[in-house]
Amino acid sequence: MNLSFTKLDLKVLKISLPLIVSNITVPLVGLVDNIMMGQLGSEIFIGAIGVGSIIISYILFSFGFVKSITTGFVSQSEGSSSNKDLIKSIIHIFFISMIISSVILIFRNQIIHISLSLFSSSSEILINSKIYLEYRMWSVPAIFIRDILIGYYIGVQKTTRAMIIIIFINVLNIILDYLFVIILGLSIEGVAIASLIAEYSILIFVIHAIYKEKRNFKNQIGLHLFSNSLIKKIFVNIDMFIRSLILMTCFMYFMLQSASYGNIALATNTVLLNFFFIFSYGIDGIAHASEVLVGNSVGKRDKSILINSILVTGKYSFFLMLIIFLIFISTSDLLIAYITNLEILRLSIESNILWLYGVFVFATVAFWLDGVYIGLLDTRFIRNVMILSGTVFFSLEMFVFESTNDFLWISFLMFFLSRSLLLSTHLFSRLKNYQF
Repeated sequence: MNLSFTKLDLKVLKISLPLIVSNITVPLVGLVDNIMMGQLGSEIFIGAIGVGSIIISYILFSFGFVKSITTGFVSQSEGSSSNKDLIKSIIHIFFISMIISSVILIFRNQIIHISLSLFSSSSEILINSKIYLEYRMWSVPAIFIRDILIGYYIGVQKTTRAMIIIIFINVLNIILDYLFVIILGLSIEGVAIASLIAEYSILIFVIHAIYKEKRNFKNQIGLHLFSNSLIKKIFVNIDMFIRSLILMTCFMYFMLQSASYGNIALATNTVLLNFFFIFSYGIDGIAHASEVLVGNSVGKRDKSILINSILVTGKYSFFLMLIIFLIFISTSDLLIAYITNLEILRLSIESNILWLYGVFVFATVAFWLDGVYIGLLDTRFIRNVMILSGTVFFSLEMFVFESTNDFLWISFLMFFLSRSLLLSTHLFSRLKNYQF
């Protein structure tokens, strides 16, 4: 792997650094939520946030491919200098997203009821989780719109604008958390209302983009809504939906099992997963650079740029993993002490954090190569890898290992390891004979 600094290195950093900085603010909102609830003196509130967050994340992340798919199509259109295809892609993805949002909102009460019935948590946790979800469900359309706009800015390599939007929304969320929970004393509903208001602030940026971007979106919506390429995007979205659904099913099962081990285990794994999301959102900044640069090289039909883009983004993925790893090792004790004042919970988190560090190592390749395959728009292979890796996770957890929190984490580790191995071995063989 080339360790010298090149123009491509500079381009990767220019794309990824704003995204890394802004992406890390996303799970920081969840961390602040934990801190707000942790100061209320009971693990019930942290557990309730954990259950509510994993349910809403299950829904949103199952469709979280919207941002990446937008980036993939937009970056390829930019590479081939096709403004018409770019506009067509944005319109189609928006149309599909709004249909999905409408279905979720229409059936929101049934979704909440069925989701909560899967958890064997205490009644206090489930009641508070229901309050949280009844507010948060209304965020769905705004989050889809946010992901499309962010995906567009990433695809056209205007990542500073994406950074400004993400940081604004998340800082606003944190400020409103403090206002509603600490100042106004609204408890868990305050956290949910803060998120709802912050997410809908995206409309300010959408209105600005429509009137300032030189793409002529306004006059072409009807022209491009129904066309043959809509069918391709529907199938791409189906592949990515299946991939994201399996991923979030693994996370959901992880939390379901955590809840079955008691409130302390649930609260412990909630905090550790928030640490994992901080890591994953940081690494995702490099993955987005992979999507952009790989997609752009495909649009230009240049194999040498394609291979170099893959290698350089891989290099920075590992560098960033090491940096985040060292930061967590040196600050985890302080973070844990700040999150909760319950001694038993602190000890539980400290005794399980080594599993998290293992996930950091195994997940790095999976995140990086997900970005590569999205740039290639090879969504079918991403889907198949997720099916196989999910099978590994559930097979180990249900049929091989005993039902304990340690074995739950081992299964989680093997899930990420299998994804990394399958993606990397296939990519190596594919690039030997890659044709545009």
